[in-house]
Amino acid sequence: MIRAMATVPHILVDDDDREIRDLVARYLRKHELRVDTAEDGRAMFRMIGAGRYDLVVLDLMLPGEDGLAREERSEAIAALGGRIGAAVGLLDTLPAAERSRALAALDGPGFRVAVVPALPAWSGSSWWHGEEIETRLSTALAGLAGLAPRLAAIRTLGRHDATPADRPPFRPRVGVAIATDGGYYIFFAELGGRSRWFPGTVAWIAVIAVVLLAIAAAHRLARPIDRFAMQAERLGFDVHAPPLPERGTREIRRAARAFNRMQARIRRLLDDRTLMLAAVSHDLRTILTRLRLRAEYIDDDEQQRKTLADIDDVRAMLDATLAFAREDARDEPRVRLDLASLLQSLCDDLADGGARVRYEGPDRLPTDGRPVALRRTFANLLDNAVRYGGEAEVALRRIGEGLIVEIADRGPGIAPELREKVFEPLFRIEGSRSRETGGSGLGLAVVRTIVRAHGGDVEIRDRPDGGAVFRVSLPDR
Repeated sequence: MIRAMATVPHILVDDDDREIRDLVARYLRKHELRVDTAEDGRAMFRMIGAGRYDLVVLDLMLPGEDGLAREERSEAIAALGGRIGAAVGLLDTLPAAERSRALAALDGPGFRVAVVPALPAWSGSSWWHGEEIETRLSTALAGLAGLAPRLAAIRTLGRHDATPADRPPFRPRVGVAIATDGGYYIFFAELGGRSRWFPGTVAWIAVIAVVLLAIAAAHRLARPIDRFAMQAERLGFDVHAPPLPERGTREIRRAARAFNRMQARIRRLLDDRTLMLAAVSHDLRTILTRLRLRAEYIDDDEQQRKTLADIDDVRAMLDATLAFAREDARDEPRVRLDLASLLQSLCDDLADGGARVRYEGPDRLPTDGRPVALRRTFANLLDNAVRYGGEAEVALRRIGEGLIVEIADRGPGIAPELREKVFEPLFRIEGSRSRETGGSGLGLAVVRTIVRAHGGDVEIRDRPDGGAVFRVSLPDR
């Protein structure tokens, strides 16, 4: 069919992908067709303006131009030409004095008409397809009867070109001037069809949607991990915390069941240890009671006194050890308490007994905690400060999301290499184990156990003017 034609068709192939463009051109040339190629929309319109093509093969989305938008714009230009022709025909039938009243009736969406005495000075726009619009609209208007000689100007407009000031403003793309008796009909119009930025807008919307979906999916996947992290942190200071919900994907449910079984085993181990310690305590107290009764039959008063003192020391160490073990497994509920009032009451009790104690901090500071355990912690630290340092200075303050309690004394301080060892059970800096020179070595171990069960920690620092500072940090819940 092509071979029978009088002239060989001239085809323009436009595609931004060089490989595809060359393959299509080579295939068409193989069938003895004349083929030119363009790499983008601008080059395509330049070539269309310079020559005549029987067929243009367009990529659907070109850089800076959309093939579908170009076709829609072509249809809009043809429709605009017909609308202008109809408006000119109507205005020509009216007397000059009545034409101004017909202008409002001719206005419509994206279309304005004005009658002016002189041709306006249009600056023109820098749109790269402006020349194509002007050429195609000129051709459409020239085909209408009687309009070709009256066509004074067609311009694609810039943003600063004037439009009719007596009606709502809009952004026209094209202006057409048609000569009439004593002036000009001026038509301002927007062109239909999609914006050439539409493909890019859709692409950005798609990218944003994908990003939002990815963020939502990541949060959905990370939520069970967050629950695991919070439950693990809570387990560190509350072994009786509620179990982790067993929901989600199969892997998440399996992990939650394993975590809950681990928590249950830890709770059983602590309960079993508490029961064992209670049994041992009962048996040892029975033995100590028998020894004390037998010591009453010792004739030597000095030996009797020493024996009874040793029995009392063993009982005191046993009580301290059992208290430490029970504290580690204590199930005291967490309640709302006033930490400032708790510290002030401890200081007042010591001051009533003649000790030098001073409190510095707010009058009230509510937080969550185990009141009996916290009272024991700070009472232990205050007793140590007064016993070994001669006085105690207590400071309470809130820092960020935490609470800081500092108890300072005027004692000899604690050597840096011993500041971790003093928190070990049964360790004493003075190693005689005598109750006259110190306790059993479990007081600070109990302090650290309680503080860490609240999610905090305790450390020892040097006081600048001599002495030690025990710094307790607690989360503010």
